[in-house]
This record gives sequence, C-alpha cells and structure tokens, in this order.
Amino acid sequence: MKKNLLSAIVIFFVTVAFLLMLDDISKSKNTQLEQSVDVYNAPTQQDMATTDAAE
Repeated sequence: MKKNLLSAIVIFFVTVAFLLMLDDISKSKNTQLEQSVDVYNAPTQQDMATTDAAE
C-alpha cells in the first residue's frame, strides 16, 4: 500500500513538472531569432547581384 502511494505521488509530480515545462516552452519567444531573420530578407530582387554576362 505504501509503495503504491509513493508511486502515485511520484507520477503526479512528474506529470505536473512535464506540463509546466510544456507550458513554459509554448509561451516563450526567442527574440534573438526574430531579430536575425530580418538580416536575411532582401528588400527587392533588383538589389541582388547578377552574374550574367551581357553579350
């Protein structure tokens, strides 16, 4: 009986910790990633370099 109660308490706390971890991960934002994405966006295609030789 005592082992079953201890097992149930351990499973309960592990489940609560897992749910709190999932909640924290889902609500967090990586602001550094959002800032670095803007660096790679080209304003227009005309600003890109071309390697075609005009003949």
